[in-house]
Amino acid sequence: MGAETPLSEEEKQWQEHFNRKLAEVSGRGVYSTAFLDPRQLELAESALGKHPELTYTVYGGYPNAERNALCIFPSEHKGSLPPVTAVIIRWPGSEAEIGHRDLLGAVLGLGLRRDQVGDIVMLEEGGAAVMVMETKAEYVCSNLLQAGNMPVDCSICEPEKLPLVKENGKEIKGTVASLRLDSILSLGFGASRSKVVRLVKGGLVMVNWRPVDSPSLQLNEGDQLSLRGRGRLYISSVEGRTRKGRIHLKLKKYS
Repeated sequence: MGAETPLSEEEKQWQEHFNRKLAEVSGRGVYSTAFLDPRQLELAESALGKHPELTYTVYGGYPNAERNALCIFPSEHKGSLPPVTAVIIRWPGSEAEIGHRDLLGAVLGLGLRRDQVGDIVMLEEGGAAVMVMETKAEYVCSNLLQAGNMPVDCSICEPEKLPLVKENGKEIKGTVASLRLDSILSLGFGASRSKVVRLVKGGLVMVNWRPVDSPSLQLNEGDQLSLRGRGRLYISSVEGRTRKGRIHLKLKKYS
């Protein structure tokens, strides 16, 4: 993506808060963060690189979690994972009747902050699991009675024991006139360029976990894009040009 993007004001404030916490934990105690999004995790690991006296573990409840917590402790201490656990949510009927947005809205509707909730993942035998901090698990189980228009039952489970659905992603092949953000979003999500431009300018798109507002941003192989409420795209490969100069792409789409 070229030169490194400067930190936004929100990112600067978050980094200053995190650095204060690191100063507090250096030499004494243990500090567990709330759930971090991938951009916050990137900033946190960069800051931790300047503190050789500290070490840390990263955990979001399952491999390749998007939202993770950190447990930070002095290097001479015995380490542990962040206190993340899973709440299994089940409901009658087919899996399609309750979506990710319904589940997240129901959990946040209990009064939890967004950073107290990790990923929501589907289970092989039906239902879903929401990753939360251990201190919130009993509260969620006791109070979450409905999601969308469906009644739900909840139970607590160790994340390692979850029967997760493997997410392979859907492969999309096509051509674009250029590697502009709006062109690739249009191909990946099947939306018109004009609609995509409005979504980008409306603050609904992130590239490599950073908010962007320029539809003309030039992308590269390996970049990851997310469109709020629609899913994520990964640029798997850029595969040369057609006779008319258009660029062959392979994308992976995750809902």
